[in-house]
Amino acid sequence: MSFKNLNLINPIIRAATEAGCPMPTELQIKMIPQILNGKDVLCQIARGTERMTSFTMPVLQMLKKNNPDHNDTRVLVLTPTKETALQIEDNFKVYTKYLPLSQLSVYEGISNGTQLSSLRRRLDVLIATPEKLLELDDQRHISLSKIEVLIIDDMEILLEKNTDVLKKLINKLPGKRQNILYSSTLTKEVSSFADKIGNGRIETMKTTEYSAVS
Repeated sequence: MSFKNLNLINPIIRAATEAGCPMPTELQIKMIPQILNGKDVLCQIARGTERMTSFTMPVLQMLKKNNPDHNDTRVLVLTPTKETALQIEDNFKVYTKYLPLSQLSVYEGISNGTQLSSLRRRLDVLIATPEKLLELDDQRHISLSKIEVLIIDDMEILLEKNTDVLKKLINKLPGKRQNILYSSTLTKEVSSFADKIGNGRIETMKTTEYSAVS
C-alpha cells in the first residue's frame, strides 16, 4: 500500500516523503479513506505524530480540491493545551509545504493583537484551545459559521476539563459539517458525546481492532 493507493495528491505525498514518511501506516490506511469520503469518525489512539498525520493529510486534500475564494475559517481543530496546538500547527505546516493553504493556532498566553491580525486574513485551518476560542468568539473577533470540518484532539481531556465550553463552541458551528474525533480512551462519556455531535453517524475505530462500526 502506498499513499498513491489512498488517492492522495502529489503535493501531499511529496511533503510526506520529505518528512520521512514514504509509506502510510496502518492507522493512515484506515483513517484517510474514511475522512476523504466525508465520514464522521471517532478514533481511539494514543497521542503522537501518526495520529496527527492521519487527519492532516486528508483534510488538506479536501481543502485543496474545494478551494474557493473566501474570508472564512474552514477547518477547526480543538485541542486542550498550547503545546498540542503548536504541535498540530507545525504538522500542518509540514504538509502544506507545496500547497497554498494557511493555518493558525490560538491559545492562552499570547496577545490578542498578534492573533487578531492573523484571524482577519484568509484562514483554512484554525487550531485552538476551547477557552481562548470562546473568548475570541464572545468578543466577535471570529466567526465559526462556515466551519466545514471539526477535529477534536484529546477529546477525553477536553470533556474532563470543561464540557460546557466544548458544548458552547459546538453549538456555534453549522450543523452540516464533518466531525473527526480522537481520544486516547473510549469512555462512555466520550462515546456518548461523539454520537450526539455526529447525529448518530459516527464510525468508531479502535487501535487494537481497526474495525469500523456504525
